[in-house]
Amino acid sequence: MTQGVTTLQSILEVYNPMISRKRASIKNATAALLTQAIMMIGQFGVQTVFVRTLGATYLGANGLFGNLIQFLSFAELGIGAAFSYALYRPLAEEDESTITAIMHLFKRVYNTIGSIILVGGLILSLFVPWFIHDSSSVPHVRFYFILYLLSTVVSYFFTYNRSLLIADQRSYVNSVNQLIFSALRYIGQIIALLFFHSYFGYLLLFILGNLFSNIAITYQSHKRYPYLKQKTSTAVDPTIIQGIKHNVIGTVSSKIGSIVVNGTDNILISKFIGLSIVGLYSNYALVLNSISTLIAQVFSAAIASFGNLGVTEKDNTAKQITLFNQFTYINAFVVFFIGLVSFAFFPPFIQLWLGDTYQLSKTTLTIIIINFVFAQFRPALNMINAYGLFWGYRIKSIVEAVVNFGLSLILVKYTSLGINGVLIGTVIGNILVNSWWDPWILFSGAFHTTIWSFYRKYWSYLAIFAILLGGEMFALDALNLQITGLLNVLVFGLIVSAIVFAILLLTFSTSKSQKASIRLIREVLHR
Repeated sequence: MTQGVTTLQSILEVYNPMISRKRASIKNATAALLTQAIMMIGQFGVQTVFVRTLGATYLGANGLFGNLIQFLSFAELGIGAAFSYALYRPLAEEDESTITAIMHLFKRVYNTIGSIILVGGLILSLFVPWFIHDSSSVPHVRFYFILYLLSTVVSYFFTYNRSLLIADQRSYVNSVNQLIFSALRYIGQIIALLFFHSYFGYLLLFILGNLFSNIAITYQSHKRYPYLKQKTSTAVDPTIIQGIKHNVIGTVSSKIGSIVVNGTDNILISKFIGLSIVGLYSNYALVLNSISTLIAQVFSAAIASFGNLGVTEKDNTAKQITLFNQFTYINAFVVFFIGLVSFAFFPPFIQLWLGDTYQLSKTTLTIIIINFVFAQFRPALNMINAYGLFWGYRIKSIVEAVVNFGLSLILVKYTSLGINGVLIGTVIGNILVNSWWDPWILFSGAFHTTIWSFYRKYWSYLAIFAILLGGEMFALDALNLQITGLLNVLVFGLIVSAIVFAILLLTFSTSKSQKASIRLIREVLHR
């Protein structure tokens, strides 16, 4: 039997245990893909009306509020991920008493966290004007921030029910819930903006949308797991609590790193450059963040299966590494495809969508795309979450936070790079810290084998992306196309997508992972 067939069988074995991990992953990934695609359309609609009615300054304020809330979410400490990992084994063993005990503890902890974030946000609201270069540009900024805060706080009183469904490989239920309530919210927000030009109405609908979505997901969770409604005197096993505490300690520093890396860009731009530039950047960020969410939701379906695999077949290291290599290839192909298409498609799309005044420079666009690739092509990070290796974060993410924030602050404050300096600092931080430390945590904590082959694979993939991006820049400059009109932009996007897809297939044509992936797709379609 050939090695390719053996690889395929190994992949299918991972997704076909007694409860069919493969079927659950495909179902969850499909639901996530369709839901996020539809939600992206809704977000574009709302963003378009937002810009037309309230302008770039309010859009920048909205982006700033989101980053400030990220800092407040530090109170969560990564507890959600630690609890989700603790649920894998009792779910696999159908241990209802343990599941109930964990979920009741989860509820109490998250209610406390929601209260802490609310109090912290109210205190932070007093200082919001300090983060704005021209604080008079948005009246009642403190009041608006409090409304934005409430839209986040309501989630903490219900989110543990979502975590249970996702950990049980039923994330499609959460996807459908998000689709329904997000669509209703988008419609309401568009009406509030179009007819009343009301930022207050926009934020109020944000709060109500999240609230009713969480109430509905709680109802569905209790319906699927009726034993959760029963009062229990069963205490969580001390070994489980110890595991949760151990993982939480690791994720504390991870949370710090994530907040600093993802939450400071808009704050630095707002403080040193202005809200209007934050508004321009927010349009690009909306597109890429929506795509990033889509990628995360699709990959999370596989992550839950890897978590189950780590419990049921933890001694089969060879199978786990084979699947991880497969996942690395898929991660690279998807992220590179999106990055290359986005680089070509952004200029005509932004011009058509919002106009030339909302365009960022080609240099800034290049850095945004590079930043996106480094942030999303992190296969080891996904597996770290699946295997519960949070302890390895405890030092790494603090270093990441210091390097990223320090470089971005220095470059924006002491050079004339402006927004480019902020983004370059993030890119360098990813290279200096994440590119090697994430894989080291995974291989030392889960696979216990040499890591050098993965490093070579990782950097060879990135070298391929750099060459393809350079070739694309040269081709676009040589063609100097002027794409205008909706139909022309759509046709251009389809052509670019087809060319990039074909080039990537050709580039990886000799890759065993690509051949195995094609066989797997054929197997899935055949079934």
